[in-house]
Amino acid sequence: MGHLPPSKFALKDNVQFRVADSILTGVIELTDFAHSSNKAYHSYSIFVEERDCSYTHVPEQDVLKKF
Repeated sequence: MGHLPPSKFALKDNVQFRVADSILTGVIELTDFAHSSNKAYHSYSIFVEERDCSYTHVPEQDVLKKF
C-alpha cells in the first residue's frame, strides 16, 4: 500500500458533505483512514445536529467543502 497524503479536514471542522442524493452540513468528530483492494483513503465521522445523528466512514472525496 502506498503513502497516504495528509487529511484535508480536521476534527471540529464544519463541513458540507454528500450522502446518497443529499447534501448535509455537520461537524467532523472523528478522522480515520480506510482501505480496500489496496486503495487507501481518509474517512470521517460527521455529526449532523439537525438530524441528531452521526454519519460514519464518509470518504474524503464526499466532503465537499469546509466552512
